[in-house]
Amino acid sequence: MRRIYLDSNILIAHYSKDGAEESKRRMVANALRVFGQLADVELCTSMWSITEMVNILVSAKKMLRGEVAEIESR
Repeated sequence: MRRIYLDSNILIAHYSKDGAEESKRRMVANALRVFGQLADVELCTSMWSITEMVNILVSAKKMLRGEVAEIESR
């Protein structure tokens, strides 16, 4: 099985509500659909990426802490 690492940039583009991220969000959504169709792929990430995603979504993208906490808890 092939493992694909999702770094914080992918996670930020996927979860950000910033209009500037829209084209990136579409690309990430498209890639995730393709990965979902592959039987021999496992997606993974790390706590470092999650931590950076939370930090950027709250500080730079101005998302509410509770909203980001909900994303992080999934």
